[in-house]
Order: sequence, then C-alpha cells, then structure tokens
Amino acid sequence: RLKRKESIVKLIQFNYTRIYMRAIKNYGWAIKLVGAALLVGLSIFLKIKQDSGIVEGFIGSVMIIYSMVRLVPFVKTQKSDLIKTINIIEITVGVMMGLVLIIFPLTLDKPIDGLFSYILGSYLIIRGSVHFYSVSHGDEKSDLPLYLFHIAALIVGTYIFTTWGDFTPAVIINVILIFSIGSAAYLSYDGFNGYRQYRYQKQLHMPKEVADTKDKTVEKELPVTEEEPAQDHVVM
Repeated sequence: RLKRKESIVKLIQFNYTRIYMRAIKNYGWAIKLVGAALLVGLSIFLKIKQDSGIVEGFIGSVMIIYSMVRLVPFVKTQKSDLIKTINIIEITVGVMMGLVLIIFPLTLDKPIDGLFSYILGSYLIIRGSVHFYSVSHGDEKSDLPLYLFHIAALIVGTYIFTTWGDFTPAVIINVILIFSIGSAAYLSYDGFNGYRQYRYQKQLHMPKEVADTKDKTVEKELPVTEEEPAQDHVVM
C-alpha cells in the first residue's frame, strides 16, 4: 500500500508539472508582452525622474544577474582549471561590485556618482581583459558579436574610468531608454508570434463548425396528394 501511495503521489506531481509547463508554453507570449510593457514604462519613468540612485541599482542588478547566470554553465563546460579560476574570480568581483552599487545608494541615501564611474569602468575593463585572455590562451572561442562587444567594453570602460568621476549615472539613462525600447520591440514581436501560434493551435482543437445555413439551398416539399385508384373498364 505504501508503494502504491508513493506511485500515486509521483503521478500527481508529474501531472501537475506537465500542467505548469504546458501553461508556461502556451502563455509565454503573455509574459513577454508584460515584460515589454514593464521595460518601456520603467525606462520612461526613469527618464522623467532622472534619479541616479535607481540607475546605480539597475546597473548593479545587471552585473549580479549576468555574473550568476554565467557561473554554473561556465564551470561545467570549461576544461582549463586556470581559465576556470580566473573567470570565477571575475564573477565574484562582479557580484561584489554589483552589491556595492545596490547597497551604498540605499544606505547613504544619495547617489555615488564618483564611485559609480570607477566601478563601472573597472568592471568593463576586467570583463574585456578576461575574455581576450581566455581566447588567446586557446581555451575559449569567440565570434564577431562577442569580439565587437568586448572591444567596446575595453574602450568604453577605459573612457569611463579615466573621466575621474565625471561620468554620472544620468548619462546612462538615455542608453537605458534606447535599449529598453529595442528590447520591448523584440519581446512584443516574439509575443505576437507566440499569440498567433497559440490561436492557431487552439483552432486546431476546436470542433468542426457547422456549415452556414445561408449557403444551403432548402428544398421545398410539395404536398403529397393521394392518387385516385384507377377504375376498371367493365365491358358490357
């Protein structure tokens, strides 16, 4: 009986998992459209408010998320212990920098413009340097988008770092606005395609519609008349 109950529980859990996954698959387009609306709304709000503290927290969150997303896949796929160690150190430093950008404005209750330029510039320089060192070492491969991105990271990071604190978060607001609008456009297009596919699949499972009665010709039934029985001809 215990094994039977365990099997029933596992079957119920499996069915619930399938339901959740199916719901996410069917309504993923809705999540993308909501995300697109949030991106545009928050970027417009940021543009209007011109709050440097929000920008610092946003950039810090991006650093942390980007670093944490890279951690597990990179450790599992990288074979070189040296490159793995260097990237783990870089990821750890990136997380610490992101936490500083989030915690300091909250605790000090004011923007940290000077420290912001040093942290962001250092982060971009470290990211570009680690990438090209890994590629030159022969343990990482690069393509044209990655190459251009990390070249830009080195150039922009050096520029931000050498401004000696003059590069404020307010400068990035326009960049965030443009990037948010572009990302929202992509999410909206992808969500539109997902919704169209959802409607198409839904129509496939609908019962066949009854043909329109207007297109049918209705035959009028003529009244049935009883035929008189034929009289026999009597020969006199």
